[in-house]
Amino acid sequence: MESSSDLLQKLKLSANLSDEVVNLETLQLDLKPSNHHQQRHDYDPDEEWLSMAVENLGDDDDDEVVNPFPKMIPNQLFTGQDDLNQFTCYVFMRRFGWSEGINGETVQDERSVTLQKGKLAMEKEAQYKARVNELLDEFIKWYLSQPVSQPLLQSLRHTFKEAINKPVVRNQTVVHVMEWLRHRIGDRGAHQHIEEVYQLMLCGLTDIWSAIRNAAVSRLAHVIDGFSLSELQVFFMSLAQICQSKESTWQSIEGALMAITGILKRFQWTGKLASSSVYDVSGGTQFILKFGKQELSQLPEFLTSHMHTIVYPLLAHRQLSIRENATKAFSAFLSRCEVKEALTSFTEALTRLRHGTGVSSDQSSLPHLAVLRKDYRFLNAYEAEGLLGVCVYLIKHISPGFLLPNWPEYFSIFNLYLMHPASTVRQATSAVFKYLVAKDSNNPSMLKLVLQALCADWDMNFDLLTRDTTAKSTIYSSDLHSNGSESNPTSRSQATDAARSTAGSDMELRQQRKRHLSASGGKYCSVTSLCALEDDSTDSLFSKAWEWREGRLLAYELIVKFLIINHIHYLFPSYALPPSKFDGTVSTDDSLTPSHQSRMVIAHKPVQKSVSHGGTTLRQMMSSQGALRKTMSQDEALVEQDESNKKERSGSDHDLQETTMKVNEMKGLTRSGSDRRKRTIEERRSRTLAEGHMYNRPIPKHYSYYANSSHGNLSKKQNCIASSLLEQTRYMDKDLNKLFTVCESKQSMCVKSVISRSPLHDMNSPPQDVIALLNAIKALEKKSSGCTQLPNWLQYLDLDSMSNILCQMLLQTIGCLGDTRWELRRMGHQALPLITECIRWYDMAVLTTLWDKYFTPEATLASYGCALSLRFSIHHATKLDHFLQQPPASWKDPESCQRISLSIVDAIRGGIQRWCAVAKQLVQRPIIDKLSVVALEILMLANSFFSQLVTEMATYERIVLECFQHIFCHAYPDHSISKPPKGRDNLRAFQTPTNGCLNCCLKPASVNPYPQQVEKKLLTEIHSLIPVFIKSCQVDSAAALLPILVHHVKEYSTDEAIVRSMLDGGASIVQSLIEDSMCRPAGVKCASSIVDNIQLTFQEITLVLQDKTLEVSTIRQVLDMFLTLSHLTEGTEHLQLVFCAVSQRLELNGSTSSHFINMKKGSVEEEDSAFGSSHLAFRSNDIPASPVDDLRISDEDEDDREPPAHSQMLSESVALNASSGSSNTPRLSVSGGEREIRALTPTAAADEDDSGSDWDSWDEEEEDQTMTCSMFAEFMKKLKAQYSQVEHPGGPSPFQVELSNSRDRDRKLITSLLN
Repeated sequence: MESSSDLLQKLKLSANLSDEVVNLETLQLDLKPSNHHQQRHDYDPDEEWLSMAVENLGDDDDDEVVNPFPKMIPNQLFTGQDDLNQFTCYVFMRRFGWSEGINGETVQDERSVTLQKGKLAMEKEAQYKARVNELLDEFIKWYLSQPVSQPLLQSLRHTFKEAINKPVVRNQTVVHVMEWLRHRIGDRGAHQHIEEVYQLMLCGLTDIWSAIRNAAVSRLAHVIDGFSLSELQVFFMSLAQICQSKESTWQSIEGALMAITGILKRFQWTGKLASSSVYDVSGGTQFILKFGKQELSQLPEFLTSHMHTIVYPLLAHRQLSIRENATKAFSAFLSRCEVKEALTSFTEALTRLRHGTGVSSDQSSLPHLAVLRKDYRFLNAYEAEGLLGVCVYLIKHISPGFLLPNWPEYFSIFNLYLMHPASTVRQATSAVFKYLVAKDSNNPSMLKLVLQALCADWDMNFDLLTRDTTAKSTIYSSDLHSNGSESNPTSRSQATDAARSTAGSDMELRQQRKRHLSASGGKYCSVTSLCALEDDSTDSLFSKAWEWREGRLLAYELIVKFLIINHIHYLFPSYALPPSKFDGTVSTDDSLTPSHQSRMVIAHKPVQKSVSHGGTTLRQMMSSQGALRKTMSQDEALVEQDESNKKERSGSDHDLQETTMKVNEMKGLTRSGSDRRKRTIEERRSRTLAEGHMYNRPIPKHYSYYANSSHGNLSKKQNCIASSLLEQTRYMDKDLNKLFTVCESKQSMCVKSVISRSPLHDMNSPPQDVIALLNAIKALEKKSSGCTQLPNWLQYLDLDSMSNILCQMLLQTIGCLGDTRWELRRMGHQALPLITECIRWYDMAVLTTLWDKYFTPEATLASYGCALSLRFSIHHATKLDHFLQQPPASWKDPESCQRISLSIVDAIRGGIQRWCAVAKQLVQRPIIDKLSVVALEILMLANSFFSQLVTEMATYERIVLECFQHIFCHAYPDHSISKPPKGRDNLRAFQTPTNGCLNCCLKPASVNPYPQQVEKKLLTEIHSLIPVFIKSCQVDSAAALLPILVHHVKEYSTDEAIVRSMLDGGASIVQSLIEDSMCRPAGVKCASSIVDNIQLTFQEITLVLQDKTLEVSTIRQVLDMFLTLSHLTEGTEHLQLVFCAVSQRLELNGSTSSHFINMKKGSVEEEDSAFGSSHLAFRSNDIPASPVDDLRISDEDEDDREPPAHSQMLSESVALNASSGSSNTPRLSVSGGEREIRALTPTAAADEDDSGSDWDSWDEEEEDQTMTCSMFAEFMKKLKAQYSQVEHPGGPSPFQVELSNSRDRDRKLITSLLN
C-alpha cells in the first residue's frame, strides 16, 4: 500500500475523472478484505450495478451503518493529522461540491474541454462522475462506522472550516456528523473528547445559513439524549454564552436559541413518582420529568437559574426570528416548571412592561396615565412585542383567578401598550385581550369586564355621526345633452381636463380630502402628543389618540371573531362527515385550497383540544360560500307563538321554495355549456366538511330565545349545560334585568366606566355578575390550598348590559369609517361585519333599533354604517333561507337549527319593506357615492330574494337599471350606447363627491375620470348579484342592460370575477329573450327597443372578439351568445361585423402563419435539450433525500397555534370569511385584498397554481393560437348552418351573400376557416 502522502498527491493531481476513478478504486481494493473480488481494469457500470444489488439484497436496516472497510480505520491509514484533515476534506468536498466547483474553476475547465468532445464524451464523463460519487459514498460510510475519536473530530471540524464558501458541502457535513454522533454518542471516546463534540455541533448550530442551522437542530435531540446532566450543563452554558455575547451574530444567536429549545423539550412529563419525590402540578396528578433514562422532580438548577437572564434581553432583539425563538424557548421552559414559576415570570414580564412609567406595583396610580407626562417615553417596540408574546403564552396557561385580584393594574398596563405608537405592539396586545376572554369561555362576567373596559371612555359624538357628509364635500358635476356629449367637455380628453380643472391638482385634491375628513371626523392627534392637550376628563382624553382607537378595533376584531366561532359551534353542532370522492360536487369555498385533495377531511382525525376555548372541542369546518354575508334576527320570533309559527311556515312553503331557488341560483351562478357547474347548484350550498365531535352526550334544547316562549321553559342549569359564551351572557343580563337602551337626547355618549367612584355592592350578597368573578377567585384558592384576599375593586364594579356594550362597539366602529387616518378606516371596514354578526347572534333588537333610528335618507356616516350592516344581514338571511329547505348534512339537530334560521329570516322579512323605502331615497339622490352603491345593493337583494314582500318591485327594478345606464353614459359619453333614444329626456347631471368618507374616487381625474371610478366601485361591490337580479326583471328592461354587460367584458377583462358575472348576466338576459320570443303570438314582432339593444350587443361582441387579452373560454361564451341572438333577429348586417372581427383577431394572433413552424429549428432544440440534460446531470450533486430533513423543530406541545383561516370558515357564518385575511398572521390585521377576493371564486385554486409562474412558453402560445383557429372555425360552421336553414329560394343563403359582400381579406380568411 502506498503512503498516505503519495495517495493524497495522486488524488490531487488526477488529470481527469477516469484517472480519479482508478486511484479511488485502487484505494478501495487496498482497504477491502483480501477475499474481495479483484479490480477490473475495463469498467462496466452495468455489471457493477448488478454486483452491488446482489451485495445489498435483503439489507433493510437503514439505521445500522455497515463498515465497508473493516480492515483499517482512518487513523491508521493517515497517521498524520494533516493528512487525515486533507483526505476528509477531499471526500466531502468532492462528493458534495459538484455544483459549487472544485477549487473555483476546475469544473468549468473540465466542462469547456468536454463540450469540444460532443455529446457522447459528455455522457461518458457523467458515468465517471457517478462512479466517483459511488466510491466516495463508501468512504463516507467508512467514517460513519468509526468510533468517536479526537483525530476524526478534528478532521471533520477542519472540513467544515475549509468549506466556508460552500454551503452545500457544509450542510451535508453537518447532516452526516449529526447522524454519526447519534449512533456513536454512547462510545467512551465521545465522552472523553466531549469538548471537541461540543465544538463540532456548534459549527452547524451557529452556521450563517438557516438551512444548515435547521438541519443541525432537527438532529440535536437524539445526540443530547446520550449526554449526562453534567455534560448537558456544559453544552447549555456554551449556548448561553453565545446568546449573551455582544460579538455573536444574529444567526448564531438564533441557532443557539433553537438548540436551547430542543434541550428543554427533551425533558418530558411522564409517569408517576413515589410519594417521597412527588412533583405535583395539577392538584393531585403526579408526574415526573424524564431526561433520557434519568428521572427528575424538577428542571435542573442550571436551567432555571439562567433562562430569565438569557431570554429577556433577547426579547428586545431587532431581529424578528430572535424574538420569536426566544419566546418559544421561554414557553418550553415554563411548561416544564411549577405554576409558581409561571406566576413569577408573569410578574417579571409586567414589571418590565411597566418600566418607564414611574409607577411601581405597590402604588395606587395606574401605569397608562404616564402617557400624559411630557417626559414619558414608550418602551422599545421590539422589547414590548417580545414581552407581550410571553404574556400571551402565560395567560393561555394560568388560571383567570390569578389575574382578577390585580385586574385594574393589569388592564392599565395592557391598555398602555394597546395605544403604543408601533403597530406591531398594538397587534400583539390585542391578542392578550382575546385570550383574557377566551381563557374562560364559561364566565360571561369576564367577557363583559374586558369589553366594557375597552369601549369605555370612547367619546362618541352623535352630531358627527348624523351630520350630512356631503355638505362640505367637493362635488364633481357634468351634464349630457341629447347628442351624447357633455355640456362643457365634448370628448374623452376634454372630460378629463374638465375633471382636472374641477378638482384642482393632485396635491390640492388630497389636501381637500384631508380637510374634509378633519372637519367631519373631529380633531385627533397621535398618542405621543396627548400630553399637550387639555380636557376636563382625563379618561376621555385618551380617545383623541388615533392609536388608542385602532388598538381597540384590533382587540374588538379578535374577541368578536372568537365569540362568533364559539357561538356557532354550540348552535349548530355537527357530525363529522367522512371524506367523499372528488366528483366535481364541491362547494365554492373549497377552492380556497390549492388542490381538491386537500379538501378531503380525514374522518377519524384526532380531535384537537384548546384551552383558549374553555377546554371544549373546536372543529375545523369549511364554509359553503364565501361571497354572501351573514345576518341574524330574532325580534318577531320572540313574540310569536309556536302554533302561529307553524301556520305561517306551512302557509309560506311556496314562498320559501321560490326564495330558496333564487338563493341557489345566486350561489351557483352558471354559464351556458358548463354542465359540471349545473350539477352542483343544489349541493354547493349545503356541503359542509367538519372534523371531530363536539359532545359525546345529547345536546339539550336551549334555543328558547330564538323562537317563541313555549320553548323557553328550561331551567337555568339546563341552559348552562351546553351554552355558548354569548348565550350565557344573555341569560345573566336577563336575570339582572339589564336592558338595551339607546341614547336619545345626549349629543355625546360613552359606556360607563367599569369601576365606579363609589361602592355599589354589599359583598355579603353581591349580584350574579360579581359572583361569577368571585367564583373564579375561589377556584384559585382550592388549587393553591390557601386563602386569597378578595379584591376591593369588586364592590365598585359596575357592569353594563351586553347589548349596550355591543351597540357602543358598533357605533364606535362606524365612527371610524370617516376618520382622517387610513388605519382607522381600514380597521373599521374590517371589524364592522364581525361586530354586526356578533350582535345578530346575541340580540337582533339592537340592530333593528339602530336601523330604524339611524338608517335615514340623509348622507350621514351613521346611515352609511347602518346600510353596510343591513347589507350584511340581508345577505345572511338569504343564505339561511336556503338552509330552511336543505339543512346541511352536518347538522345534528336539524329541527332546532331550522328554528334558529327561520327566526332570522322572519326578522329580516318584517323590516325589509321600510328599509327598502329608505334605500330607494338614497339611490334617487342627485349625488352618487358609496352610500348609493350600498343602497343599490339592498334594493337588488330585496328584488331578488324578497320580491313577494316588496310592494314597489317594479319601481326598484327601474331605479336600479336607470342607475346603471346613468353611470355608464357619463363614464363613456362618446359611446353609441350612451346616446339616449328618441323621445327620452336628457339624462340628469352626474354628481359625485371627490373627497370625504363616501367618495368613490380614490384617484385624481387626470389618471381616471371620476364616472369610470364610480362605475368600477359599483361593479366591484355588486357584480355577483347582477345575474340573479336580472332574472327578476322585465324582458324589455333587462335587454337595455345587455350591451352594457358585454361592453364590461372587454373593459374589465383583467378582473375575472367581474367578467364571469357579466357573462352570467348576459346569459340570463339572452335566456329571457328566448322565452319571450317563444311566448310571443305569431305575427307579433319583437319590440323595437329590444331590437335596437340586440344590434348594440352585436357591435359590442365584435369589439370583444378583437381583444387578445381575453381567454379562449370567454370568447367561446361570447360566440355562443352571438349565435343565440342571431336567431332572434331578422337582419343580416351583423354578419359583416363578425367577419371583420374574426379576421382582425386572427391577424393579431398571427395564426395565419402558425402552421409553418421551422421543423429544423425544432430538431436542433431537441438535440440541445438532450445535451443540456446530460450537462445538468454532470453538474448535479446527486444527493439522496435525507429521511429526517422534514423533522419538526417547532414547539408543537407548547405553541397553541390557530388553524389556517380557511379551516375556520363556517357555513353558518359569513363575516368570518370576509375577515379571513387577518387570521393568516397572528399579529397583523389587514384585509386580504385582491388575492383574497379572487380566492372566493370557483376557479381560484387553478389560478393560484399558475399565478407564480413567469415561464413564457412558445409551445403554449402556439397551442392557444391553434385553439383560437379551431374555435372560430367551429363557430363559422355553426353560423353558416344556422343561416342555411333559412328559406332562400333560388339563391344563395344569407350567410353566403354577406360573405361575398365582405372585404376580400375577410372573405379569404373565413373561407379558409370553413374549409
